[in-house]
Amino acid sequence: MKLSVIVCLYNTKKEYLDKCLRSIRESTLKNDEYELLVIDDGSSESYDEIIKKYNPVYVKTPNRGLLSARLYGIMIAKGEYIAFCDSDDSVSFNYYKPMLIKAEKTGADIVINDWAFDTSSTKYACGDDPTIKNDLYLENDEILNLFASGEGRAHSLFVQWNKLFKKSLLLKAKKELEKTDVVSNKPFTFSEDVISNYFAFKNAKKLVNIHTGYYFYHIHDEQSVSTNSKASLIKEIDSMSLTFDTILADVSNDTVKDSILKWRSLMARKHYSYAKAQGHEELFDYIKEKYNQEKLELAYVKDSTLYIGNILLGDNFNDIDRELYRAYKAEGSINVIYNKKDAYTSKAIDYLVENEGLKINSSSTKLIVVPKRKIKAKHKLVHNKLVYLIGLRLFKKGSKSRAFLKSKM
Repeated sequence: MKLSVIVCLYNTKKEYLDKCLRSIRESTLKNDEYELLVIDDGSSESYDEIIKKYNPVYVKTPNRGLLSARLYGIMIAKGEYIAFCDSDDSVSFNYYKPMLIKAEKTGADIVINDWAFDTSSTKYACGDDPTIKNDLYLENDEILNLFASGEGRAHSLFVQWNKLFKKSLLLKAKKELEKTDVVSNKPFTFSEDVISNYFAFKNAKKLVNIHTGYYFYHIHDEQSVSTNSKASLIKEIDSMSLTFDTILADVSNDTVKDSILKWRSLMARKHYSYAKAQGHEELFDYIKEKYNQEKLELAYVKDSTLYIGNILLGDNFNDIDRELYRAYKAEGSINVIYNKKDAYTSKAIDYLVENEGLKINSSSTKLIVVPKRKIKAKHKLVHNKLVYLIGLRLFKKGSKSRAFLKSKM
C-alpha cells in the first residue's frame, strides 16, 4: 500500500462528509495505490449510508479530540505515505497522485501541494502564499526554518492538510510529541496542526512542493471552532500558549526560536483583538500572562496582507474539475475542447497526457467540453487588493462584519 488518506470525523454535517469522501474517491489515485481511512472520533451522528457508499476503512473511537484521532490513524495506517483531509473539506481530482509520484521520485519526507478557500459563493487561492508562489526543494535545517519563517502568517506552512508525509517521519514526530505535555492535555484542541508539524518538519530530511491541484479549505457557518464565546477563546489561548511553550523548550536553532517568539506575539495580538471586539476585557491580563507579553497591541494590517493577492479559480470550478475527471476516465482517444488560457485546466490536461496516457484526437467522436472559467464581477471587486485592504482597516478582527466579509468572499 503506497498511501493512506486519513479523514478524522466528529459530528460533521453529512453533506460535507459526502463531498469530502467523493472528492478523494473520484481522483487519479488507483484503488490498489491507496486506502481511505476514516477515524470517527466518537460522533453522535450515524454515517452508515455514507460509509457504505464510499467503503473506506472505518474505525470509531471514544471522543478524545482531533490530535488523538490523527495519532491513532497514523498507527493503523498501512500506507508508506500519509495525507490528512478534514471531513468538511475536499480536494480537486488530481491532488494526491502527483504528490505520491513526487515523493517517490525525490525521496522527499514531505510534499506540499496548493490549497484554496472554498466559500459559499466562490473558490480562491492566495497568490502570495510561499508554497504556492515558489518552487521548494529544501533539506535538513532549511525545512524547520521554512516552518517558522512565516511567523504564523502562512497557513500552508503549519496546517497538515496540504501535505503528504512519509509514515516513518510521522512515527518519529509522534514519539517526540508523546513526550510532551501536549498529548496528556486531553482533548488538546485548536493547535494540533502547529505542534504536529513542528516535530515533523524538525525530523524531515527533504521537503519539496508541487502545483497540480487544490485542497479546498471549506469556510461555512457550522465550523467547529468559534472564538466568539469566552470559553472557546480561553481554550484556544490555552492550546496555543502551550504549543509555543513546548516548541520554545525544544528548539535549539536561534533563528527558528526568534521566529516562534514573533509568532507568539502575533497570536497575542489576534486574541487581544478578538477579546476586545467581543467585549471580553477581563481576559486582557490572562492573554498577557499566557503569551508572556508586557503589553498588548491590536492586530496589524501586515498580519493579513499575505491573503490579499487572490487567484480566483472560477465560480464554476466544480464543473471544470468534473469534466477533467471525465477526460481522465475516458477510454481510447477523445476530443477535448478547453480554454488553453485557463491555467488550471491547461496544466491538468498536460499532466493527463504526459502521465496518465490521455490520448487527444480532434477527429474523435468522443467529445468532452471543459467549460471556461467564469468569475462574477462582484467577486473581482471583493478580491481586489485595494478593496481588501480597506476591509482590513474598516472591520476589526473578530467582528461580525469581518466574519461576514470573509464568508461571502
